[in-house]
Amino acid sequence: MLVDRQLLGPAGRSNRSISDVASALALLHATDPSTPYLSVHVRTDSTIADIDDALYEARTLSRCTTVRRTVFVMDREAADAACGAFNVALADKLRRQLIAWLDASDDVDGSGDRFLAAVEQAVMDSLRSGGRATGAQLSTRVPMLRAQIDPQPGAAYSKPIRVTSKVLELLGVERRIVRGRPTGTDLTSGAWTWEAAEARSSERAPERQPDVALVALLDRYLMSFGPATVTDMTWWTGLTKTKIRAALRSLDATEVELEDSTEHGFVRPVDNLESSTMSKPVVALLPGLDSTTMGWKQRSWYVDDTIERGLFDKNGNAGPTVWLDGAVIGAWTQRSDGSVVVDLQGNHGDEVHAMAASEAQRLQSWLGEIRVRWRYPTPVTRALDA
Repeated sequence: MLVDRQLLGPAGRSNRSISDVASALALLHATDPSTPYLSVHVRTDSTIADIDDALYEARTLSRCTTVRRTVFVMDREAADAACGAFNVALADKLRRQLIAWLDASDDVDGSGDRFLAAVEQAVMDSLRSGGRATGAQLSTRVPMLRAQIDPQPGAAYSKPIRVTSKVLELLGVERRIVRGRPTGTDLTSGAWTWEAAEARSSERAPERQPDVALVALLDRYLMSFGPATVTDMTWWTGLTKTKIRAALRSLDATEVELEDSTEHGFVRPVDNLESSTMSKPVVALLPGLDSTTMGWKQRSWYVDDTIERGLFDKNGNAGPTVWLDGAVIGAWTQRSDGSVVVDLQGNHGDEVHAMAASEAQRLQSWLGEIRVRWRYPTPVTRALDA
């Protein structure tokens, strides 16, 4: 079932679209800029140019800070659900914190809220009249962005910074600006340009109440990751169990028993839990922070604990993993010479090793001269790099 839902393995890859992947995974982690590209690549035959087009030209995908103040790539439906559920409260929190920093800044005359309103308007005017720009370019166009704030006042490691990144984050969370093409030359670049969002405002659904949007988001989550426990969903969303249970009641989710778990799981009201019948092994090389690996808090049913210790960092962020028939069996990474190396743990036979090697070669060819460096390296990826 997991293999089918998460679109793992080569079967059907040539017929899948980028939109199919976005729909299947609900939210694609994008803290590491390379992850969405690699997540799409393992599940489709799309080129890097195809993914660029979906992100920056056709705009069938959007990259936005939302759930857990994390950057995700999403289709429009998921973006409206996630941002509707989280971004009003997130923007309010970011705004209050930023105003407090501005109030304490020696570079700001008058109140922080008036300064912030003025700099936001100046940024929007600049993007509308001058077109897309990086943060550095905007700080040249809008001198107020050079004002210094201290995000860690009184701390020994305190270091004042320009207000630029905080203002752009806030405007992005409010969906007033959107990320454009990065200035870097490949899929690893996070040096974004920014654009005013009005030109694509018609693509957005009307804003929903946060509780209604959360129900829609959990529906998307369970479509991809159900059955899942309340513990899984509180971890995935960062919300309280009370809020999750209320949303599940509104969704009329069905409670089901799970093997090897003291908790019950939940599925959508209408869900097919039948397992697929695979005639041969299915092997997939998923990138660090892939949505499949990051979909559940309780991972023992797809990652053996002795393996897990080397595959995740101390905060639970997943490194690149090798999957066999819906379970993790090892790790992979790309070395500085461009080679993709695989480390399988356990005895899996010649066929599985050959399939993993084939997937590694496919990925190596696709990356070409690109070199991926993981935002959250894990013990096993460090060992493979040695």
